[in-house]
Amino acid sequence: MRKRYIYLSTVIAGLLLTGSCSNKSGEESKEQTAETKDTMPVSEVATFQFTYTIANLPPPMQVLDEFSKSKLEVNTALLNSADNADKYMTSLKQAMNYGIYGVDLGYLVVNNRTLDAIKYYNTAKKLASQLGMEETFNQFVNRFETNSNNRDSLTRVIDDAYAATDAYLRSNKRLETASQVLAGSWLECQYLTVKSLLTASRNADNEILYKRVWEQRLYLDNITKLLSEFADNDEVKKIKSDYEALLAIYKEPSDEKQIDKAFLTRLASGLEKARQNIVE
Repeated sequence: MRKRYIYLSTVIAGLLLTGSCSNKSGEESKEQTAETKDTMPVSEVATFQFTYTIANLPPPMQVLDEFSKSKLEVNTALLNSADNADKYMTSLKQAMNYGIYGVDLGYLVVNNRTLDAIKYYNTAKKLASQLGMEETFNQFVNRFETNSNNRDSLTRVIDDAYAATDAYLRSNKRLETASQVLAGSWLECQYLTVKSLLTASRNADNEILYKRVWEQRLYLDNITKLLSEFADNDEVKKIKSDYEALLAIYKEPSDEKQIDKAFLTRLASGLEKARQNIVE
């Protein structure tokens, strides 16, 4: 399952990109146009860093399922408003928020918020179109709509989408966009986790999430190195700087037992700052 990790944002893309590889010439033209968004040449270092990063991240549905089992309060106010999608004009903002909306969608699915999930699905579809991924995204429509009222079935659909998306991303045709989607989804997953832990007492049900927070130092270090491979403009450099500042905070505790309310408060502040520079 680890090798099939694809951040929840690309869950929505799921069949999105792999299917494009087998489309007819007209659709291939659309895909080629979309690929021009990735202006950085793919280096061997970037390819290795991306592959290494996704291979060592826990599957997002596993994390969100643990989140649900931790009996934390469901707070949809924490999610990025679906109405914000129209204001993301750069490919970086579109990709990173595609990652954020994907995690938000997963959060809604595991918490049985069907009506909200449909709204966020449509928002993700809009960003998929802007990123040049609409053709394959549409192949996911029927499966999503058919299973929209069944959490377990939706989870299986999402899981199936991991493998399909993974196959495309490993072709490295959209590595820069894929890296940005990954960074956005990682951030949102941590934002939801930390903000929720702040309003709950530590107990046996949510103890696993404290361990997950402590583990992020390793994952964030890999993501930051990955972003460095594409830091060719001020917009990307700003995001990378925010992630580096977050990494310094994550490295403060020596184990999960040292994660207390004071630390979570500092971490939440850092996550909010980084997230604001993406969602605003």
